[in-house]
Amino acid sequence: MPPLNRDQETDHILEMFDGNRAAIMTMLERQFTVLHNRAQVLLGLCGIVVTTTGFSGRLIAGTSRPAQWLIVLGVVLVLTAAALVVVGVLHLWWLTQHPGKSTRDWLGHALGYRDRKTRFYRFAIVLMLAGLVFYVAAIALMLLNPASAAISR
Repeated sequence: MPPLNRDQETDHILEMFDGNRAAIMTMLERQFTVLHNRAQVLLGLCGIVVTTTGFSGRLIAGTSRPAQWLIVLGVVLVLTAAALVVVGVLHLWWLTQHPGKSTRDWLGHALGYRDRKTRFYRFAIVLMLAGLVFYVAAIALMLLNPASAAISR
């Protein structure tokens, strides 16, 4: 069964919580907490890649020109993912600041905000994974050519 569209989800939430805005706000806060916690994990992984590059990036890049390009592309994608998380997910706009004359209007606006953050998070994950693929490919080139990595020291 496909997920509900925003109007269906709005109706479902209003029915589930009998229109109680405070209870709906608590539920949304939990959803935002999950999203922000996952964003923090993603930022931590990005930090590990940057730190690892600082320690061994030169050795990896010393293997070959393709390894250089792969590691640079990998780090650029990972840093782009981190930037998207910071700008698109960790940006704050309090639930009480969302407009809406009715609970339904307010909820629709808040769900749209949540969905935008979720899209940023999902795109950042794709970028981070792509970056890791490039990064690991650079490491694989180094491991396949241990002599050239040792020479470049």
